[in-house]
Amino acid sequence: MNLLNRFTSIARVLDPRYPTNRAVLLLLAPAAGIAGAMALSRGSGLPETALSALFGAAAALAGWAFARELAPDLERLAFLGMLLTFGAFLAVESSSLLLLFAAQFLVRVVNRSVGLPARIVDSVFVAGLTVWATWAGPFPGLALIGALAFGLDASMKERFRRHWIFAGICLAAAGLSLYGQGQWWSPESLPATVAGLLPIVAVAYGLAMWRIRNVTSPDDVTGTPLSSARVLAGMAVGLLAGLQALARGQAGLEASALVWAVLASVPLGALVWPRR
Repeated sequence: MNLLNRFTSIARVLDPRYPTNRAVLLLLAPAAGIAGAMALSRGSGLPETALSALFGAAAALAGWAFARELAPDLERLAFLGMLLTFGAFLAVESSSLLLLFAAQFLVRVVNRSVGLPARIVDSVFVAGLTVWATWAGPFPGLALIGALAFGLDASMKERFRRHWIFAGICLAAAGLSLYGQGQWWSPESLPATVAGLLPIVAVAYGLAMWRIRNVTSPDDVTGTPLSSARVLAGMAVGLLAGLQALARGQAGLEASALVWAVLASVPLGALVWPRR
């Protein structure tokens, strides 16, 4: 980690010396195999099958990692996030890995789970990823969430004032998306089942946030317990990243399916494995 942190403050390494990390690494191969087999069953060629296998493993890993960011004190919950995210990846072909990674890194900027403020290369990377996902959607709401995330990091304890600049970049990206990409919202209503389920997930997620009083998990570099205020702020950013996509109706729901899978894992995991 010391060598890695000379270049970046947001990358996290899966150290195989820890049993949970070894389990994650071992599960990636079956995930890739299942995703590849499903692609083959749909008649995909070898290049498409290889990409599907790679993306399947990436979805499983990102689901685990994102759940760790949202609920750092409930380590086992991350495996539920991995399972739900991989299931959503297999079930929803138009789900967006890009949106999932953008949400994850925005949360990481806020909660500082690595233990260090973002370096300039990190800020550029996360802002660029957010702008890319904003334009690909289009999801101007995501750029607004990006502005919020950078603004929170620039204003909370141990603030990083340079992030006001990146908050402004995200605001500009939101404005350009609204102006240049035309209609970004959809009047199409969500399916009745989903329209009833998502508010339940959002409320349950909010209750899981409300139950957090302090965070005991340490950051990666200093070993200091994470700031509960930053963790809660990061959780709010993660929820908003999922909510903003719903403005695009069915298309936004499908694109954000991986994000919502991780969000759903937080209250479900907290119910199954309550914190002691």
